Amino acid sequence: MKIKCICVDDEALARQGIQILLNKYKDFEWVASYCDVEDTLREAPENIDVIFLDIEMPNQNGFTLLEQWPGALPIVVFITAYNQYAIQAFEQQALDYILKPISEKRFDQVISRIRDNVNQHKKARSTEQLKLTISHLQTKLFKQDKEICLKTDEGYFQIKLRELLYIEAAGDHVCFHFINKQLITRNTLRSYAEQLIDDQFYQINKSLLVNAQHVKQVIKRRFGDYNIILSNDLSLKLTRHYKSVVQHII
Repeated sequence: MKIKCICVDDEALARQGIQILLNKYKDFEWVASYCDVEDTLREAPENIDVIFLDIEMPNQNGFTLLEQWPGALPIVVFITAYNQYAIQAFEQQALDYILKPISEKRFDQVISRIRDNVNQHKKARSTEQLKLTISHLQTKLFKQDKEICLKTDEGYFQIKLRELLYIEAAGDHVCFHFINKQLITRNTLRSYAEQLIDDQFYQINKSLLVNAQHVKQVIKRRFGDYNIILSNDLSLKLTRHYKSVVQHII
Protein backbone atom coordinates (compact mmCIF):
# COMPACT_ATOMS: atom_id res chain seq x y z
CA MET A 1 0.00 0.00 0.00
CA LYS A 2 1.40 3.38 -1.02
CA ILE A 3 2.07 6.28 1.34
CA LYS A 4 -0.33 9.06 0.28
CA CYS A 5 0.97 12.62 0.36
CA ILE A 6 -0.31 16.15 -0.15
CA CYS A 7 1.59 19.43 -0.27
CA VAL A 8 0.39 22.81 1.00
CA ASP A 9 2.49 25.78 -0.16
CA ASP A 10 1.54 29.14 -1.66
CA GLU A 11 4.46 28.99 -4.14
CA ALA A 12 3.72 26.97 -7.28
CA LEU A 13 7.43 26.28 -7.92
CA ALA A 14 7.83 24.91 -4.38
CA ARG A 15 4.89 22.52 -4.86
CA GLN A 16 6.26 21.40 -8.21
CA GLY A 17 9.73 20.85 -6.76
CA ILE A 18 8.43 18.62 -3.97
CA GLN A 19 6.40 16.60 -6.45
CA ILE A 20 9.47 16.06 -8.65
CA LEU A 21 11.52 14.94 -5.65
CA LEU A 22 8.77 12.58 -4.53
CA ASN A 23 8.29 10.95 -7.94
CA LYS A 24 11.40 8.76 -7.61
CA TYR A 25 10.02 6.97 -4.54
CA LYS A 26 7.73 4.25 -5.86
CA ASP A 27 6.10 3.56 -2.50
CA PHE A 28 4.87 7.17 -2.24
CA GLU A 29 1.83 8.61 -3.99
CA TRP A 30 1.39 12.30 -4.79
CA VAL A 31 -2.33 12.89 -4.22
CA ALA A 32 -2.84 16.66 -4.48
CA SER A 33 -1.38 20.08 -3.74
CA TYR A 34 -2.94 23.28 -2.40
CA CYS A 35 -1.92 26.92 -2.23
CA ASP A 36 -3.65 27.88 1.02
CA VAL A 37 -5.26 26.60 4.21
CA GLU A 38 -8.84 27.25 3.14
CA ASP A 39 -8.63 25.11 -0.02
CA THR A 40 -6.85 22.35 1.88
CA LEU A 41 -9.50 22.08 4.57
CA ARG A 42 -12.26 22.16 1.98
CA GLU A 43 -10.82 19.79 -0.63
CA ALA A 44 -8.21 17.51 0.92
CA PRO A 45 -9.23 13.83 0.73
CA GLU A 46 -9.43 11.57 3.76
CA ASN A 47 -6.83 8.97 4.74
CA ILE A 48 -3.79 11.09 3.90
CA ASP A 49 -0.55 9.76 5.35
CA VAL A 50 1.75 12.78 4.97
CA ILE A 51 1.46 16.58 4.64
CA PHE A 52 4.40 18.57 3.30
CA LEU A 53 3.50 21.93 4.76
CA ASP A 54 4.74 25.49 4.34
CA ILE A 55 4.35 27.89 7.25
CA GLU A 56 4.03 31.46 6.00
CA MET A 57 1.12 31.67 3.58
CA PRO A 58 -1.53 34.31 2.82
CA ASN A 59 -4.50 34.65 5.22
CA GLN A 60 -3.70 31.64 7.45
CA ASN A 61 -0.38 29.92 8.18
CA GLY A 62 0.53 26.24 8.36
CA PHE A 63 0.01 26.02 12.12
CA THR A 64 -3.58 27.18 11.66
CA LEU A 65 -4.17 24.30 9.26
CA LEU A 66 -3.05 21.80 11.88
CA GLU A 67 -5.30 23.38 14.52
CA GLN A 68 -8.32 23.06 12.21
CA TRP A 69 -7.50 19.66 10.72
CA PRO A 70 -10.50 17.30 11.10
CA GLY A 71 -9.71 14.07 12.89
CA ALA A 72 -6.30 12.57 13.57
CA LEU A 73 -3.35 14.41 12.03
CA PRO A 74 -1.27 12.67 9.37
CA ILE A 75 2.53 12.82 9.46
CA VAL A 76 3.56 16.48 9.19
CA VAL A 77 6.77 17.62 7.50
CA PHE A 78 7.31 21.38 7.51
CA ILE A 79 9.13 22.82 4.48
CA THR A 80 9.88 26.51 4.87
CA ALA A 81 12.40 29.25 4.19
CA TYR A 82 12.36 30.37 7.84
CA ASN A 83 14.20 28.70 10.72
CA GLN A 84 12.53 30.61 13.58
CA TYR A 85 9.48 28.32 13.65
CA ALA A 86 11.32 25.07 14.35
CA ILE A 87 10.52 24.85 18.05
CA GLN A 88 6.84 25.59 17.45
CA ALA A 89 6.79 23.02 14.64
CA PHE A 90 8.08 20.22 16.85
CA GLU A 91 5.66 21.27 19.58
CA GLN A 92 2.98 20.51 16.96
CA GLN A 93 4.39 16.95 16.74
CA ALA A 94 5.99 17.53 13.33
CA LEU A 95 8.12 14.63 12.11
CA ASP A 96 10.68 16.91 10.43
CA TYR A 97 11.49 20.51 9.57
CA ILE A 98 13.21 21.23 6.24
CA LEU A 99 14.64 24.55 5.14
CA LYS A 100 14.34 25.68 1.54
CA PRO A 101 16.00 25.12 -0.87
CA ILE A 102 15.73 21.36 -0.41
CA SER A 103 18.64 19.09 -1.32
CA GLU A 104 18.02 15.55 -2.57
CA LYS A 105 20.14 14.15 0.26
CA ARG A 106 18.06 15.96 2.88
CA PHE A 107 14.84 14.81 1.21
CA ASP A 108 16.12 11.20 1.23
CA GLN A 109 16.54 11.48 5.00
CA VAL A 110 12.96 12.72 5.37
CA ILE A 111 11.62 9.89 3.23
CA SER A 112 13.44 7.34 5.41
CA ARG A 113 12.00 8.89 8.56
CA ILE A 114 8.50 8.80 7.08
CA ARG A 115 8.87 5.13 6.13
CA ASP A 116 10.09 4.27 9.64
CA ASN A 117 7.18 6.15 11.19
CA VAL A 118 4.60 4.48 8.94
CA ASN A 119 6.05 1.02 9.66
CA GLN A 120 5.95 1.67 13.40
CA HIS A 121 2.29 2.64 13.17
CA LYS A 122 1.51 -0.44 11.09
CA LYS A 123 3.16 -2.68 13.68
CA ALA A 124 1.28 -0.92 16.48
CA ARG A 125 -2.03 -1.35 14.61
CA SER A 126 -1.26 -5.02 13.92
CA THR A 127 -0.47 -5.60 17.59
CA GLU A 128 -3.66 -3.86 18.67
CA GLN A 129 -5.70 -5.84 16.14
CA LEU A 130 -4.15 -9.07 17.44
CA LYS A 131 -5.05 -8.11 21.01
CA LEU A 132 -8.64 -7.37 19.95
CA THR A 133 -8.88 -10.69 18.11
CA ILE A 134 -7.58 -12.62 21.12
CA SER A 135 -9.98 -10.75 23.39
CA HIS A 136 -12.89 -11.54 21.05
CA LEU A 137 -11.98 -15.24 20.97
CA GLN A 138 -11.64 -15.35 24.75
CA THR A 139 -15.05 -13.73 25.13
CA LYS A 140 -16.56 -16.16 22.63
CA LEU A 141 -15.06 -19.17 24.40
CA PHE A 142 -16.29 -17.87 27.73
CA LYS A 143 -19.82 -17.52 26.38
CA GLN A 144 -19.68 -20.99 24.86
CA ASP A 145 -18.70 -22.48 28.23
CA LYS A 146 -20.93 -20.25 30.32
CA GLU A 147 -23.14 -21.96 32.85
CA ILE A 148 -26.22 -20.87 34.78
CA CYS A 149 -27.97 -22.42 37.74
CA LEU A 150 -31.61 -23.51 37.49
CA LYS A 151 -33.87 -24.09 40.48
CA THR A 152 -36.47 -26.78 39.80
CA ASP A 153 -38.85 -28.84 41.94
CA GLU A 154 -36.27 -31.62 41.74
CA GLY A 155 -33.39 -29.45 43.01
CA TYR A 156 -30.70 -27.22 41.55
CA PHE A 157 -29.05 -27.91 38.19
CA GLN A 158 -25.91 -26.31 36.73
CA ILE A 159 -26.41 -26.18 32.95
CA LYS A 160 -24.14 -25.24 30.05
CA LEU A 161 -25.76 -22.70 27.74
CA ARG A 162 -24.16 -24.21 24.64
CA GLU A 163 -26.11 -27.44 25.29
CA LEU A 164 -29.44 -25.63 25.50
CA LEU A 165 -31.57 -25.63 22.33
CA TYR A 166 -34.41 -23.32 23.29
CA ILE A 167 -36.48 -22.07 26.21
CA GLU A 168 -40.27 -22.29 26.25
CA ALA A 169 -42.83 -20.47 28.40
CA ALA A 170 -45.57 -22.68 29.81
CA GLY A 171 -47.95 -20.77 32.06
CA ASP A 172 -46.12 -19.83 35.25
CA HIS A 173 -43.25 -22.15 34.35
CA VAL A 174 -40.38 -22.11 31.90
CA CYS A 175 -39.13 -25.26 30.20
CA PHE A 176 -35.48 -25.60 29.15
CA HIS A 177 -35.12 -27.93 26.17
CA PHE A 178 -31.93 -29.88 25.60
CA ILE A 179 -31.30 -32.62 23.03
CA ASN A 180 -32.04 -35.43 25.47
CA LYS A 181 -33.86 -33.82 28.38
CA GLN A 182 -36.02 -30.97 29.68
CA LEU A 183 -35.85 -29.00 32.89
CA ILE A 184 -38.75 -26.96 34.28
CA THR A 185 -38.42 -23.97 36.58
CA ARG A 186 -40.83 -21.47 38.10
CA ASN A 187 -39.95 -18.18 36.41
CA THR A 188 -40.89 -15.98 33.47
CA LEU A 189 -39.61 -16.08 29.91
CA ARG A 190 -39.03 -12.35 30.08
CA SER A 191 -36.49 -12.71 32.87
CA TYR A 192 -34.43 -15.14 30.80
CA ALA A 193 -34.78 -13.02 27.67
CA GLU A 194 -33.14 -10.15 29.55
CA GLN A 195 -30.54 -12.36 31.20
CA LEU A 196 -29.38 -14.19 28.06
CA ILE A 197 -29.55 -11.55 25.31
CA ASP A 198 -25.73 -11.22 25.31
CA ASP A 199 -25.39 -15.00 25.01
CA GLN A 200 -27.13 -15.23 21.62
CA PHE A 201 -30.56 -16.23 22.88
CA TYR A 202 -33.31 -14.47 20.94
CA GLN A 203 -37.05 -14.37 21.37
CA ILE A 204 -38.81 -15.63 18.24
CA ASN A 205 -42.44 -15.54 19.42
CA LYS A 206 -44.39 -14.90 22.61
CA SER A 207 -43.38 -18.18 24.20
CA LEU A 208 -39.96 -19.12 22.79
CA LEU A 209 -36.31 -18.12 23.18
CA VAL A 210 -33.93 -19.85 20.79
CA ASN A 211 -30.18 -20.40 21.08
CA ALA A 212 -28.72 -18.92 17.86
CA GLN A 213 -25.74 -21.28 18.11
CA HIS A 214 -28.11 -24.17 17.39
CA VAL A 215 -29.92 -22.56 14.44
CA LYS A 216 -29.17 -24.53 11.28
CA GLN A 217 -31.56 -22.86 8.83
CA VAL A 218 -34.05 -19.99 8.58
CA ILE A 219 -36.93 -20.45 6.12
CA LYS A 220 -39.18 -17.55 5.15
CA ARG A 221 -42.91 -18.26 5.12
CA ARG A 222 -46.02 -16.31 4.15
CA PHE A 223 -47.15 -13.14 5.92
CA GLY A 224 -43.65 -12.37 7.25
CA ASP A 225 -43.30 -15.47 9.41
CA TYR A 226 -40.27 -17.79 9.44
CA ASN A 227 -39.43 -21.36 10.36
CA ILE A 228 -36.31 -21.78 12.48
CA ILE A 229 -34.63 -25.18 11.99
CA LEU A 230 -32.46 -26.23 14.90
CA SER A 231 -29.43 -28.54 14.95
CA ASN A 232 -31.67 -31.49 15.94
CA ASP A 233 -33.95 -30.72 12.93
CA LEU A 234 -36.76 -29.39 15.13
CA SER A 235 -38.73 -26.61 13.45
CA LEU A 236 -39.88 -23.59 15.49
CA LYS A 237 -42.01 -20.67 14.34
CA LEU A 238 -40.67 -17.13 14.31
CA THR A 239 -43.59 -14.71 14.02
CA ARG A 240 -43.45 -11.48 12.04
CA HIS A 241 -43.53 -9.35 15.21
CA TYR A 242 -40.03 -10.69 16.02
CA LYS A 243 -38.56 -10.68 12.49
CA SER A 244 -35.96 -8.05 13.46
CA VAL A 245 -33.97 -10.82 15.22
CA VAL A 246 -33.56 -12.84 12.01
CA GLN A 247 -30.37 -11.01 11.05
CA HIS A 248 -28.87 -11.80 14.47
CA ILE A 249 -29.87 -15.46 14.31
CA ILE A 250 -28.41 -15.88 10.83
